[in-house]
Amino acid sequence: MPRDEHLIKAKHYAEQAEETLSGVTDAGAKAQTFALLAIAHAVMEAGFDIDNIREAIESNG
Repeated sequence: MPRDEHLIKAKHYAEQAEETLSGVTDAGAKAQTFALLAIAHAVMEAGFDIDNIREAIESNG
């Protein structure tokens, strides 16, 4: 799946989480959800960085 599609889906899920969290009163549940969103974002970015490095190595032989 192209990077843009991943980012669009990730943004959609983040928006859904924020909407859902507006009704959550448990601070721990909110913190866990935001932490998971941050981890997911970091993993996606790391994956894209690795892909960019791999592509650069492959294109430069």
